[in-house]
Amino acid sequence: MIHLHRNVRAVFMDIDDTLWENNIFFLASLKWLCGIGRECGHTDRATERLLNQWENFNIHAKGFGYNSYEHSLLMALRMLAVRAGRENDHAGWHSQGLRWTRFLRNHPITWMPGVLETLPVLTQNFKTIIVTKGNWLDQIAKVHRSKLGHLFHAAEVVPHKYPGCYLGLLSKYNLRAEETVMVGNSPRSDINMAKRAGLRTVYVPHPKTWFREVEPIRPDGPATIEVPSFDRILSVISAD
Repeated sequence: MIHLHRNVRAVFMDIDDTLWENNIFFLASLKWLCGIGRECGHTDRATERLLNQWENFNIHAKGFGYNSYEHSLLMALRMLAVRAGRENDHAGWHSQGLRWTRFLRNHPITWMPGVLETLPVLTQNFKTIIVTKGNWLDQIAKVHRSKLGHLFHAAEVVPHKYPGCYLGLLSKYNLRAEETVMVGNSPRSDINMAKRAGLRTVYVPHPKTWFREVEPIRPDGPATIEVPSFDRILSVISAD
C-alpha cells in the first residue's frame, strides 16, 4: 500500500470543500427551498429533483457559478409557485431567494480543520497552485476573502476539470506530471480527472461533497493516498 508520495515538486490545490466549507451553504439554501416546496404540496425529493433539472440546464448553458445557481433556484421557485397557484406569494419568496444567493456569494470563510496550521508550511515547501473550477470572479473573490491568496504561487480558475486542463497547467508552469500532486475532496474532478492526466493525488474526503462530484475513485493509474483531514497532507508528500 502506498503511504507516501515522494519526489514532489508542486501541488495543485482545490479550494471549495478542501480548504473551506462550500457545499453546506448550498444545501442550506436547498433546505429552505424544500420548505417552500412543502407549502406547495411537494415532497422534498420532488423539489430537489426540480432544482436539479434546472441546474442541469444552466450548468450546460452558463457553466458553474453563483449566477448559474441563482437562476436555477429562482426558476425552481417560480415553478413551485405557479404549479401550486401561489403566484401571490411568489414575490416574497423571490426576494428571499435573492437573499440566499447574496449570502452564498458573501458568507465568511469557514476553514476546514487543520488548514490554517498546515497551508503556510505546505506552500513554503512546495510550489502550490490553486486549481478550482467555476466562474473566475466568484472563485477569485473567495481567494481574496480568505486573505491567504499570497501564500500560493498562482490561482487558476477553469470551467471544468478534465485531463486536458491538468496537462495544460503542467505545461504552463513547466511541471512534469510525475512531480506534481493534486489535492482535493472531489473524487470526480480532483482525483479521477487528475489521475487520467498522470498526476498522483491526495484525497481529503468531505462528508457533504456535491453529489455531482461523487463517484468511485479509479483503482488504476497513479497512486491516490486518502487522508482523514487536511493536516495530514504533509505526512504523505515529500520532496525527497
